[in-house]
Amino acid sequence: MAEMDIYMRRRLVALGGLVLFFIFFVLLVKSCGGDDEPEAPLTETGTTDQQGSAPLTQAQFIEQADAICAEANAAVGRLDPTAEDATQDEFQITRQELNSIRSLDVERRSNTLRQFLSQLEDVVTALESKQTAIQRGDTVAEGEAQLALDTAEAEARELGDEYGFRDCGQFLDAGQAPDGTDATGGVAPETTDPGATVTPETGTPPAETTPPPDDTGGAPPADDTGGITP
Repeated sequence: MAEMDIYMRRRLVALGGLVLFFIFFVLLVKSCGGDDEPEAPLTETGTTDQQGSAPLTQAQFIEQADAICAEANAAVGRLDPTAEDATQDEFQITRQELNSIRSLDVERRSNTLRQFLSQLEDVVTALESKQTAIQRGDTVAEGEAQLALDTAEAEARELGDEYGFRDCGQFLDAGQAPDGTDATGGVAPETTDPGATVTPETGTPPAETTPPPDDTGGAPPADDTGGITP
């Protein structure tokens, strides 16, 4: 029995030493790897995200947003208005424009800016509704969507001007150049000379006038007796 007790004690001592060695090894590994900092996440552009970067001032935000809107306006202007997918393309361009502006971090979102973004969202919704109506051949729904589109664009244009935008809110139609002319290179119709006098057509022909009798070379008038006055 004594020999067995000594044998068991030796095994317990050996097992305890093994446990202590394992714990020491784990602590050593953790201490060596604790100085490594986790890798910073990457943004969509592939660059390291700068934590704690200051938000944009209003002037900086306007500059970056206008650059986005100018590119979107030019893209819409280059569309062929006669193409079947013109409205669909305009919808996608405008939706991307809205998402890009919303991704900008501005230090203060004023009430005017929030209203502008809301109206721009209404523009996107109206374009989507118009495209759906075109695909279904529903001219009534297409007209209603066009009215909603015109209303939202007018509201967004006014709010954009109020906030200080130069390009945001200045929507272009498909095929329209930034200066308002035809982007396809068409020639504007000729206009009449502003100095010319145009007589309105009333539908009634002018009254004929009888020329006065010729006093020279005509026959002398007859007298009361039927003869010719000498």
